[in-house]
Amino acid sequence: MFVKPKMRFLSIIFSIFLIPTTFGATAPFTPNELAIIQQYLFANITTDSHPIIKIEENHTIHSIPGAVLASPSNQGAHFSQDYQFHWTRDAAITMNHVAYLYAHASPQEKQQLRPYLINYIHFEQIAQQQISKPGEQTLGQPKYNIDGSIWEGAWMRPQNDGPALRAITMITIANLWMEEDEHYVQQSLLPIITTDINYVTSQWKNTSYDLWEEVNDREHFFNKMVQRKALVDAAALFKKLGNEQQADAYLQTAQKITQSLLKHWNAHLGYLTETVNQQYFKGGGMNTSIILGVLYGDLNDTNDPFAINSDKVLSSVYFIRNAFSGLYQINIAHSQNPPMVGRYPNDIYDGDRFLYGNPWILTTNALAQYYYSLAHFYLKQGKININHENRLFFEQMNLPFARTAKSITVKDNKAQFDAIIDHLIRTGDTLLQTVKKYSVCYSDHTCYHLAEQIDRTSGKQTSAKDLTWGYTSLLSAMETRLGTVTSPTQNPTGNLPH
Repeated sequence: MFVKPKMRFLSIIFSIFLIPTTFGATAPFTPNELAIIQQYLFANITTDSHPIIKIEENHTIHSIPGAVLASPSNQGAHFSQDYQFHWTRDAAITMNHVAYLYAHASPQEKQQLRPYLINYIHFEQIAQQQISKPGEQTLGQPKYNIDGSIWEGAWMRPQNDGPALRAITMITIANLWMEEDEHYVQQSLLPIITTDINYVTSQWKNTSYDLWEEVNDREHFFNKMVQRKALVDAAALFKKLGNEQQADAYLQTAQKITQSLLKHWNAHLGYLTETVNQQYFKGGGMNTSIILGVLYGDLNDTNDPFAINSDKVLSSVYFIRNAFSGLYQINIAHSQNPPMVGRYPNDIYDGDRFLYGNPWILTTNALAQYYYSLAHFYLKQGKININHENRLFFEQMNLPFARTAKSITVKDNKAQFDAIIDHLIRTGDTLLQTVKKYSVCYSDHTCYHLAEQIDRTSGKQTSAKDLTWGYTSLLSAMETRLGTVTSPTQNPTGNLPH
C-alpha cells in the first residue's frame, strides 16, 4: 500500500550548518538556501498527493508513488531528450540521500520522511517484478516509466550498476529500521536486497554499459566499485541476521572484484581508467566516474587500494582536474579557481544536439565532495603522507612545502597539517560557490535552480532542468563538509554513500 506523506515538500531545517567552524571560510550555501534546493529534489519524487502526469504522443502515463524523476524536462522545441523516467541509478542515489536525512532527523521529521522511503521501496518491488523482452534481464534495465513499467524503447542495455546502487540504498534503510521494525525489513526489504545482490554476484564479470550509458564493456571502474560495496554492505547485514555462510560468499566475490579493479590503474598515464579495454573511446580512460566510484563505493577501509586517500586516487584526481582546467572557456577565464568538470574531456553530449561537452553540476559537486571527504579522512587520521605517486596532487595546492614534504602530522607540524586541511575545504567551497554562481531564478521568483550542465562558453544553464541527481550531489557535498568542519572524529558524514 502506498503511503501519503504529511507534506508535499519537506523542509528539514539546516540550522546545524551555522555552527562556527575551524577550517574554511563561510559555507557556500546557507541553511535557507539548502532547504530551498532540497524542496526541488522532493518535487521530483512522486507521491499520491503529488502525482506527475507524463504526456506522450500516443498516450498519457500517470505516476505511482515512489517514482523519482531524473528531471522534469521532456522533449520539446528546444530540447531533444526525455528525462521523465525513473532511472534505477539516479533514484537509488537520491533515495540514499533521503535515508541520510532520516538518520539525522528529529522524530517529527522522521514521520515526514518515512512515507517517501516506503513508497520508493514499493516502487522498486514493482520494478523488479516486471517482465522484460526476450533476451533482456529486468534487473539490467536502466530506467522505468513513472508508473513502474519498463520503458521498452531502444536504449543501452544492460546497465548493471543500478541493482548494486539500489541494494546499497535498501541496505541503508534496513539498517535504519532493523530495531524499530525488523519484521518489515525481513518481509519487504530483504527480498529486494537478495534479488539485487544475487544479480550482482552473477553478472559483475559480464558486459554492460557504463554510468554515462555510452560504453559497452566488461570492465567498468564505477560499476565494480558500487558492486563491491553492495556485496560488502550485504555481507554485514546478513551477518547481523545470522546468515554467516551467505555473508562469507558475498565477501569472497567482493575480494575478486577488488583484484579486478587493480587492472584499472594505468601506471604509464598515472591515473585510474574507467575501462581497461577502451581507454580512448568516450571516456573509457580519464573520466570523472572515477571520483563518483570512489565516493559511492567507499568501504571505510583505510587499507583499501581505492579508498579516499589512496595514492592512485589522489593521482587520478590531479590528472582529472588538470585536464578540465584549460578545456572550457569559463574555466580559463577563472584560472585562479579549481575548474568545473564534465564527464570526460572529449565528451560531445550537450543534452540536445551532441555538438560539444560542458561542465556538469553533479560531477563538479562530486569533486567538491571529494576534497571535503579527503580533509575529513586526514583529520581523523592526524597524518598526511606525501610521496612520489601522490605528490602532484599536493603540488596542485600551491603550498610551498608540498614539493619537499614526506609526512606531515598534527603532532610534529600542526601548521602545515592545518594548511592542507584548510586548502582542501576551501577548494571544495570554491567549487560549490562556482556552482551557486551559475544557478538561476525562474519566472515564479524561485531561485537556486540548477540544470544538468553549464554551457562551456557562455555560462548559461543547458540540458535538463532541475536534475535530481545534481541537487542530491550538492546536498551530499554540503553534508560531507558539515561532517568535516564540525566534529570529524564523531560525525563521519563524508563516508556515507549518496
